[in-house]
Amino acid sequence: MKVVAPARACVEVDGLSGRRYRARDGIYEMSPRDGKAFVAAGGFVPSLSGATSRATGYRCSCGFGSFFTTCSRCGGTCTKEP
Repeated sequence: MKVVAPARACVEVDGLSGRRYRARDGIYEMSPRDGKAFVAAGGFVPSLSGATSRATGYRCSCGFGSFFTTCSRCGGTCTKEP
């Protein structure tokens, strides 16, 4: 199970099993039991979907990209990406 620490400075953690895990590129590869406990303590499961295509999003006149038609930065109306 892949898990990310809530703080960038967290390099090593000890799991409930007693095993010590070291982050690699900010991601821990943990057993399911230790991973669930780490998520309950504040860690999170990373998004493994990769980059999103420009064709699926909207762009506001302020330059902010969004998945919604209303900009969350300035409140303006976003238009479909070209």
